[in-house]
Amino acid sequence: MEISFTKLRLFLECPLKYKLRLIDGKRSPLPPAASLGISLHRALECFHRKEAPGPEDLAACYESRWLASGYPDDSTRDKWFAKGRRILDRYVKRDTDRRSQIVSVEREFVYPLGRHEVRGMVDRIDRHPDGRIEVIDYKTVGDGEVLEPMDELQLRFYGLGLRESLAMPAALLSVDLLAAGRRITVPYDPAGEAGLKSMIAETADRIEAGAFAPIMSFCPNCEFCETCTRSAA
Repeated sequence: MEISFTKLRLFLECPLKYKLRLIDGKRSPLPPAASLGISLHRALECFHRKEAPGPEDLAACYESRWLASGYPDDSTRDKWFAKGRRILDRYVKRDTDRRSQIVSVEREFVYPLGRHEVRGMVDRIDRHPDGRIEVIDYKTVGDGEVLEPMDELQLRFYGLGLRESLAMPAALLSVDLLAAGRRITVPYDPAGEAGLKSMIAETADRIEAGAFAPIMSFCPNCEFCETCTRSAA
């Protein structure tokens, strides 16, 4: 099977959630925060694909890539749009101090893992003056000082993908907390690649086998907690 980090994350959170979302095709309404996140990702991709872009380019990208769905009314939509503008204004000020070179944005990787295929999309890849490669993932929520475990797993998933598929030895893994206006960076340790590969392959095996037993501790955080017949919430 083809496995991405989204599939891996959904299954690790709750195998039954994976089944409901990706096999049964159930969907919950798009919340405002998620809608804004899509708009910001689109705007930053547009911005960083331009040659020598300025603040006005980011504003134009945001307006042209804005996703209007996911808001209950025009007033709420306008408030979230304004919030996005403030986030991007802070971002572009930080970006003026950047010393690294952007190598790629929205870069896809694909590589075989046993009988499976691993696929992913990296928000941004930078090269520093000393040659080090940095993997950057944008997050529109969160303001912590350290990486959340799932965020760290995602970055390791991407770092492995760059090495296996693109021959790019990632040295740094970063989450850019857009709303908080800062970045959390950790070193990439290739010593953990064998264990990560095993975990990805074993998860793909379990998905193929239809092992969709629920993880009850995740129920309160699940989008299907009010409709799932197995929900502990």
